[in-house]
Amino acid sequence: MRQLFIVLLVCFATFFTTVGFAQQLKIGVVNVGLLLEQTPQAKAASKSLEKEFAPQQAQLTRLVQQMEKKQKNFQKNKLVMSESQLQFSQREIEVLNRDMQRKKNDIQELVNIKRNEKLVSLQNVVNQAIKEVGKQEKLDLILYEGIAYTNNRLDVTKKVLEHLKKKYRK
Repeated sequence: MRQLFIVLLVCFATFFTTVGFAQQLKIGVVNVGLLLEQTPQAKAASKSLEKEFAPQQAQLTRLVQQMEKKQKNFQKNKLVMSESQLQFSQREIEVLNRDMQRKKNDIQELVNIKRNEKLVSLQNVVNQAIKEVGKQEKLDLILYEGIAYTNNRLDVTKKVLEHLKKKYRK
């Protein structure tokens, strides 16, 4: 009987100590996806990518227009073309189409590589900002990724976003 009493006493003491500790723990939650979309650093990176790949996109647009023009001419003149002219025009359109697809894939691959490089850099900046805000707010724990629900009073996303905006202006 005495052992049962001691076990119950230890359980109650552990429970109340844990509850007291949990009340002292200061937790924050951050939406990293939102930060990666809305920070000025992310917007600058996106503009940088657009500017960097604008010449390649323009070249691809010219290829598309060239192919469309050849297809229209082919459709318009195919009834008056000889068999050899038909085959030549079809091959020419096919080659142009393959070149266009190859160019499009190459550009997309380069864009993805550059975007991933910039994303890694941006993630490092965001993680550093989260740590700095955590220290400023004296938080014990900041959670992100896979949070199903959080009370708005725990959300520090806006504070981190403001911190990142201040750092970007400097």
